[in-house]
Amino acid sequence: MANIYDTINDLEKQIREQDVYTELSQAMEAVAADETAHKYYDDFRKMQADLQMKMQMGQEMSEEDVTKAQELQKQMEENDIIANLLNKEKQLNQLVEDINAAVTRPIREVYQAANQDQEQDQ
Repeated sequence: MANIYDTINDLEKQIREQDVYTELSQAMEAVAADETAHKYYDDFRKMQADLQMKMQMGQEMSEEDVTKAQELQKQMEENDIIANLLNKEKQLNQLVEDINAAVTRPIREVYQAANQDQEQDQ
């Protein structure tokens, strides 16, 4: 039987060899090299952290938070460098979701079979 950790390490290597990974890395380098794009990126990360902290403390987003988030999102979408980064992130996330679906398929099948057995017994 194959060592599953060897398989995981091989998968990591294969992800790093994918065009979409290289393109994401290049897009992130472009963001770091552009002052405006980098500021948008930093502002977005700070806003995400602030909102996560509020949610963890049970606080709701204020109208001001929503407005600021919407304004920043609009600015980011209008910036070609950031828009490219977001597009590459989306593509890589799709790959990761596909991998996750494949990895968890056996577990889902176990539960589906168990649920079908219970339904048949009733």
